[in-house]
Amino acid sequence: MAEAALNAMAQQLVDLTLCKTRYDAWDLQWYTEGPFWRRTNMRYSREYKIIPDYEIGDMKHGKTLENILDESESLSKSLEQYKVNAGEKEMQRVNYLLDHVQNLNVRARMLLGERFSFDQMTDGLYCLVAPATDCQKFDDILEELNQALPGTGTVQEKIVAFREKLAIPPEHLLAVIKDSTQVFHDIAVKRMDVTGNSMPRVRVRELPSKDMVFLSILFGYDYNHIEYERNFNLLYPWTVDKVVEYVGHEMEPGHLTYFEKRLQTMIDTCWPEMSIVSQFSTSNAFGEGSARHVISMSFDNSVEKLTEFEREVIFRNAGIDPGLAELMPLWHRFCELSGYGKLEASRKIWDQVWTEEEAGRFLERYGFAEPGTGAEIVGHMAEDDGHFVAHDYSRDVVREYFNSVTGDVTQQWKLYEKLCCAHVSMRGIKDRTFRVE
Repeated sequence: MAEAALNAMAQQLVDLTLCKTRYDAWDLQWYTEGPFWRRTNMRYSREYKIIPDYEIGDMKHGKTLENILDESESLSKSLEQYKVNAGEKEMQRVNYLLDHVQNLNVRARMLLGERFSFDQMTDGLYCLVAPATDCQKFDDILEELNQALPGTGTVQEKIVAFREKLAIPPEHLLAVIKDSTQVFHDIAVKRMDVTGNSMPRVRVRELPSKDMVFLSILFGYDYNHIEYERNFNLLYPWTVDKVVEYVGHEMEPGHLTYFEKRLQTMIDTCWPEMSIVSQFSTSNAFGEGSARHVISMSFDNSVEKLTEFEREVIFRNAGIDPGLAELMPLWHRFCELSGYGKLEASRKIWDQVWTEEEAGRFLERYGFAEPGTGAEIVGHMAEDDGHFVAHDYSRDVVREYFNSVTGDVTQQWKLYEKLCCAHVSMRGIKDRTFRVE
């Protein structure tokens, strides 16, 4: 009876989250409406990200944001009452549901116009608060880049020139994406308990805007098979580092593998909450952070092995000078710090410490935006203000957690698989107290 009550509350959380998609169109990262699903019509779009390609919010009728807010508060109280007498084995699940109800509640309040500080916002949505970044790190990496990058001019000009050297010619993009996808797929199959049935089909094509990186289309799924297609945008400015990020992170062994393991867990346990991943939630913060860290794990946490992969698979397929690969470890450190620069800019704009113009100049000063593009980058950042906490800071929180549990890469892969199926607490990951059997 106790499990039935907890399942009922979990289903209420799922239903409220689905209702919210009517007001929060980009919220849903993943949803499995049942144990098995197969597309039965051609009602899908190759121009917009809709999974599974219809308005899921239309399934739930009659709830306003105020209704969602009220019901989330009532659900939180019910879960707190349940927690008083919950067994030890239930506690992780109860805490997971409480965190996600809080995430839902805070997001509904935001949609209704309530204001929070940046740190309150990210704590409410992701259960994460990123500390302030010391800008001395930005100055230090600029000095290293100035010494190492080829060419003349200012360091900002050298950064622009080097990024251009890393550009993937459109005519070579399909070969680069296909071969990179194969490498990451093979790593996922070797390292994890997956059948290999879920390798996505990849295509390249021009999408409606250069700002659309890719378009995902889900055609069906069952217990160990996700039939999935990803269309990569020929108009997007692809560089070597972006290929690594958007293949390993977004597909296998990153998000697609995470979704596959959650699907299996939902079927094995009948836990409704495993059917869904909301963008504005702690489960997504773990999904984003772990998907970024798993790229490093794919190469045994060795920057030398990552560089070799980039040289042999990406540089050669793209026709880029393989000699430039020796600069990739430094370039990746710069890209990581770029995320933290954008995090700080997001925080200061949100908290009204900086104007958008000041933030744009900051990004340009450190090479995180090319000259004259700072305002455009700031505009894109405003579409998802907590992005760099849920992605970049979460990556480092997850990395530190994994390394604190075990330094052995094989054991880290086993830990990753267990966590994909678990009721993860980002607070527990942050303070390193979360444990899985």
